[in-house]
Amino acid sequence: MLERLRRQGREGRTSLSMVSFVLSLVAALVLGLTSWVPRVLARDVGITDVQPGLLSVAQNARGVQSLGAGLTVGLYERGFRLSRGTTVLADTVTRGAPVVAMKGGLVEHEGHPSERITSALVDVSIDAVTRDGDAVTYSGVVSGPGEALPLRISFEPLAGRIRMDVRVRGADAVALSLDWRPATTGIAPALPERNLKSRAYWVDPTVVQQPAFTWILGTDVSIGPVSVPRAVDLRQDGRIALHVWSPRAVVTVTDTPRQPVSDS
Repeated sequence: MLERLRRQGREGRTSLSMVSFVLSLVAALVLGLTSWVPRVLARDVGITDVQPGLLSVAQNARGVQSLGAGLTVGLYERGFRLSRGTTVLADTVTRGAPVVAMKGGLVEHEGHPSERITSALVDVSIDAVTRDGDAVTYSGVVSGPGEALPLRISFEPLAGRIRMDVRVRGADAVALSLDWRPATTGIAPALPERNLKSRAYWVDPTVVQQPAFTWILGTDVSIGPVSVPRAVDLRQDGRIALHVWSPRAVVTVTDTPRQPVSDS
């Protein structure tokens, strides 16, 4: 082929500079493919994307509840919001249900867990809210075709944190969806210390109670219980899915924002 191109070049139809350009372009494409393919394949880390369903909230459960010391939790049709005064600390996903109940199990795959989801209950209905001191509990159901499980979501202030305790009796795993924010950055050693955008990660199983990530809101987010497999998935637009392989998921958010990180 090269000899033919040279002959055409001598005949005035193709220049040698064009031949060199074509060969360089082919080499660059080959090199690019060999480096791009492994990175794409590496994104298959065994974490299943389960799309949240609908959220419905009874009228008597809507509104803002005080957690004391200027902290509040609000619930409307768009989901939950944790605040200190007018400062937002965290939101659950604003386009769908905050909780998904999953059934299935985990298998080992290439050195990390891999989810095998057999069914998912994706619709959430909140029917009531109750108080016990500064703790606030919302109750309802998470449901899917032909099945519903009881749901309880409690918010409680701790020392410098707000704890969100989600319980779904009968589920094998719970996925809690937070509203996406820029500059979601891992906190080592729980997660890689870099911007986590467009990727999914398993939380380091050797890490005890410690924040997993921070974001532009300036708060730190921890995921528990620490004794079970946990994952963070940012591959979807508009939400951050926290997977916890237990009928109970515990997410804590620091209650005083620090200087936000930049989106880099």
